[in-house]
Amino acid sequence: MNYGRPTPDYNIVVDVDDDEPTLEFQDFASTNTQRGRMNSTAPTAATTTAAPPYQPPGQGEAPTGAYSVWHTEYWSQYFNVDSSDVVQRSFLAVVPKDSFLDVYNANPDLWGTFWIPTSVIFAMFVTASLSQSIAVALAGQRREYDFTMLSFAVFTVYTYVLAIGTFVYLATKYFGSQPGLMECFSVYGYAMAVWIPISVLCVLPFDWFRWVMVAVGFASSGFFIMRSVNQIVSRSNGKLHKGIIPLLLVAHALLVVVFKFRFFSYSVSSIPAAPPVAPAPSS
Repeated sequence: MNYGRPTPDYNIVVDVDDDEPTLEFQDFASTNTQRGRMNSTAPTAATTTAAPPYQPPGQGEAPTGAYSVWHTEYWSQYFNVDSSDVVQRSFLAVVPKDSFLDVYNANPDLWGTFWIPTSVIFAMFVTASLSQSIAVALAGQRREYDFTMLSFAVFTVYTYVLAIGTFVYLATKYFGSQPGLMECFSVYGYAMAVWIPISVLCVLPFDWFRWVMVAVGFASSGFFIMRSVNQIVSRSNGKLHKGIIPLLLVAHALLVVVFKFRFFSYSVSSIPAAPPVAPAPSS
């Protein structure tokens, strides 16, 4: 018996061996495949990012300058309005309680700038022809339609809007303002809106009433033009106020005088009484 020599405990060694981690075979091929799939999908997701939605010119940050004036995409930005926008701007032109240019410059348009003067031409021609037909019928005469009135209305209205709008643009730009040509056209185009209801009301056969309506139209449209032009002029150092305002008032007054005596002036006379018939001589 060996009292001084310890007996080796193989159970402890076995227990220690049990505590050691066991070797396991791993499938590195599948792991690498999964990692490869993860790595391959990352750049794919980055490259297949959806493109931002297309925005028409004139909205947001769309590159308006990417198109020239010869492309329809350039002009489409000026027709990106609906009927409610045109009605709102026409109302501001007749009842200018808010700034028309602030609303207009948020989304410029040529739709109302073109169609409102065109509607005024049609309204004045139809109502003037109707009122003159009524006057001639009451006088017992025959009415022959004067279609030169239509061509005169086209020439007068379009010339006023384009010529005076261009003059305002050039004058304000010369004196240091930063106007827009479409902005100046829109002021004079929408200023015609008040003449549509006035044309209808001037069918009534009362000359004093027609004078009142013409005066109201002159005051309403003139105030709208002066207010809008003054807002454009205020961008400069104020040198333009004394020079341009009287010229614009004279041009506007001449237009109203032409409207009154060419389209809103007629007289109604009653049918002349038939001469009395002489009694037949008695036989």
